[in-house]
Amino acid sequence: MKSKRILFVYRGIEHESLGIEYLSATLKKEGHKTNLILGYDGEKNFKKRLYKRINYFNPDFICFSVMTDDYLWASETSKIIKEKFDMLIIFGGIHVTSCPEEVINNDSVDYIVIGEGDATLIEIVNNPKNTKIKNMWTKKGKEIIKNPIRPLLQNLDDLPFPDNMLFYEEAPYLKDIYHCMTSKGCPFQCTYCFNNFMKKLYKDKGPWLRRRSVKNVIEELKIMKKKLNYKQILFVDDAFTSDTEWLGHFIKEYKNEINIPFKAITHPLLVNDEIISLLKKGGCIRIQLGVQTPIEKIRKEICKRNESNLIIKRAVRIIKKYKIFVQIDHIFGLPSEKIEDYDEGVNFYIDLKPNYISSSFLQYFPNTEIIDIGKKYKTVTDEEISNTIKGKVKYVDVIDQRVSDVETKSLRQFFHWIPILPRSVSRFLLKKRLYIKIFKNLKMYRFPYILQHLLSFNFIKVAIISKISIKRKMGLRQKIREINKNE
Repeated sequence: MKSKRILFVYRGIEHESLGIEYLSATLKKEGHKTNLILGYDGEKNFKKRLYKRINYFNPDFICFSVMTDDYLWASETSKIIKEKFDMLIIFGGIHVTSCPEEVINNDSVDYIVIGEGDATLIEIVNNPKNTKIKNMWTKKGKEIIKNPIRPLLQNLDDLPFPDNMLFYEEAPYLKDIYHCMTSKGCPFQCTYCFNNFMKKLYKDKGPWLRRRSVKNVIEELKIMKKKLNYKQILFVDDAFTSDTEWLGHFIKEYKNEINIPFKAITHPLLVNDEIISLLKKGGCIRIQLGVQTPIEKIRKEICKRNESNLIIKRAVRIIKKYKIFVQIDHIFGLPSEKIEDYDEGVNFYIDLKPNYISSSFLQYFPNTEIIDIGKKYKTVTDEEISNTIKGKVKYVDVIDQRVSDVETKSLRQFFHWIPILPRSVSRFLLKKRLYIKIFKNLKMYRFPYILQHLLSFNFIKVAIISKISIKRKMGLRQKIREINKNE
């Protein structure tokens, strides 16, 4: 079979995409050649640089992995490709999976891949005339050909190790922090998350949560440690601690074979002394917990998260007991929020006092359950959802009394300072609403984060990671300068 050339086009130069890296590895395993071009917002020379790369690499296929935030950019980019080149364009990713009708009707898109696309992409590349490939939609004249979803791959060890060099050759500053996926899927059903939709899509197609063997993960980390000499690992699993037996075996091997500081993401219901003790033993320096709101009723009824505030307090207390940096995530704009409940809820964060509070605004991702809930509470309209499907994303704060940028920004700034201020000071600022005056123009939002690191018991390890972070940012700026200068 003739070797094909596949060019991946990706928006963003700050982060790598494990999804693209796995696809590239799968293609290369089949004897095909891959290449990557990165673009960033506001780049003036991207069109010229893109045309130059296409002329140089001469791809048979051009692929986009698309999130909702990226769809407009990807759509415009595919359009400018079609203006000059007669090449087959494939769209995949979570936005494509949740909005296939919208994307397949895009004139500049020839194929879409729905759901997990490793096997599907190989089949398209090997035989683009085959119109009966599972997980693929395509066009034949005015006809749209829709194929069913294939069962989920259950043995993740069958996947090749991700082709991270695809990104590192384009952006070398990324390679100090190694991204690793030990599982696919999530055991929870949060209404706002893409897992919510994917579980419905793959109903009766096999278990959604799957995990690689310990041996397979350790083998990947050993190979890449020797190759890259990375200084930190980020496990990107949605719930890294979902299997205690697996974790115990993994930490034992990890400590012996890898022994590198790492960060992980988990859920408050998956935290106990045994689990956190294992993570600490393995070298964990940071744990990210989804909390999303301090208001129990909203967390349970709107987000469908059943952990109580007491469970969250216990989880944070255990993590801090083992002197691991703990970050919690908060979402602004959840339906049914009331300002009086919210003020009371912030007191919960003050009591909790994690090392860092990360906040974002609710995004109504297409086909997630939160959309119906938002419509019920009249916090989102059909027009807004229609615009989101088209890629016109709007972030909202549903509390009318706090809809102004000044107050919302002040509260977000206040969240950064809660971890380091004495509780009595934080409560005073909240009660008198002084945080609005104090934080509305404050630019030192990184200061409390840095100070927490300095005060951390993992100071030396975190200092190394902070150095890496600075190095990455310097590399990012250098990359932008080189792009603007040379192209």
